[in-house]
Amino acid sequence: MSCNVKVEDNAKDPVRCKCQGAVLRSYKGLIEAGQPEVNALEAAKIVYRHHHPEDSKECAGLIVERWVYAEKFH
Repeated sequence: MSCNVKVEDNAKDPVRCKCQGAVLRSYKGLIEAGQPEVNALEAAKIVYRHHHPEDSKECAGLIVERWVYAEKFH
């Protein structure tokens, strides 16, 4: 997956990215443990970049934030 993903793509499509569950678990686990959101978000980005080293930090941040915040809008 690269940053060329169109914005209207479904951020919750498990076929596009099999690491989505790990990314979201890392975020939620840290939030539930009382860590600040900024730390949880950074950890989720690190998990994503482990699975997608080809993506830039900016691209990884955009994708992870879409995944994390998608649940808050539904």
